[in-house]
Amino acid sequence: MEETQICEKCKHWMETGGTDDGLVGECHRNAPHPETIDTASTANIRYAVWPVTSDRNWCGKFEERPMAAQEVLARVAVIQKMEADRKAKAK
Repeated sequence: MEETQICEKCKHWMETGGTDDGLVGECHRNAPHPETIDTASTANIRYAVWPVTSDRNWCGKFEERPMAAQEVLARVAVIQKMEADRKAKAK
């Protein structure tokens, strides 16, 4: 496992909060799985949940999250500025 192939950087992971140990989120790679809440009454409550993981967890099904448009534009602006600075120094 490469250090970059962690839940936080996977396209299937969605941050839901944080703890003192880091971020937590839901893995949306597969369908939610069923859970049951035992209640004091005779009826149990059934619902489905996404697996909850830490931002630093990993699995064998990592898929890189595409960059957001703002991040791409910010990187392009930095590269353009660096190129303009390089050309100005070359003169």
